[in-house]
Amino acid sequence: MGRLTLVLLLAACSGKGKSTGEAHISDSGAGPATSADGGLTAGSGATLVTDGPPATGDISVRVEWTDVPVKGRASPGLTACKTPRAAAVAPTTTWGIPDVLVFVDGATTPEHVRVVLADCTLGPRVGSARTLVVASAVGQPRAVSIAKRGAIEAVVAGTLDKTKGRTIQLPIAGHAVTIALEPGAVYELATIDKPSETAWIATGAAVTDASGVATLASLAPGEHAVTAWLPPRAGQPARVGRGTVTVEAGDVADLTLQLDEN
Repeated sequence: MGRLTLVLLLAACSGKGKSTGEAHISDSGAGPATSADGGLTAGSGATLVTDGPPATGDISVRVEWTDVPVKGRASPGLTACKTPRAAAVAPTTTWGIPDVLVFVDGATTPEHVRVVLADCTLGPRVGSARTLVVASAVGQPRAVSIAKRGAIEAVVAGTLDKTKGRTIQLPIAGHAVTIALEPGAVYELATIDKPSETAWIATGAAVTDASGVATLASLAPGEHAVTAWLPPRAGQPARVGRGTVTVEAGDVADLTLQLDEN
């Protein structure tokens, strides 16, 4: 074996397992191409992979209402269909609160949410989307109303626009109406019956799940203000929780908010 060959073999062995820290080439079949100056390029069959952390981070927000009073957990009576009305909240055993809207600047809004009228109820009770689809699961003609209650900041502060909403006719089961929603606004959807049942829809928000947790993804690094808003319903007033959290790229920041009366 010649001296030159031995030197090349040693150089190849010493390079195994080391990373440049900037980029590497993942070979999917064909060997990487060589540039005129001897460097590697992402040629045919090769993929250039850039190292480095993600540019965004996520937030996991848990919303709690400790020691929810009995009136908040109990049915306030019967619907117009003579069925029990849903309570204002259904807390978990550790006081996590589902169906709360969580607002963070820069949050991604889903494309659409579908709210269904079934007998005298609307479900889901809370949603976030750019487009609202209202559908009927009732055989006979029914109607619901929709009203813009104001910008997010005003609604959370307790200032709701009381203007009468417009009526949406739902003539038969399966009929659906699609409505584009304004950015940064909160809407109330209500049955025409008395007592009316409501659903609240907002843009730029997340909704807490059955355990009281909402996840907001792909947020810019830095400090973010977070607001949780439980809409007024079942005879109970709205409640609000506020806090701040610092987002780091490639990480999930945890925050717990306690709901207080507005």
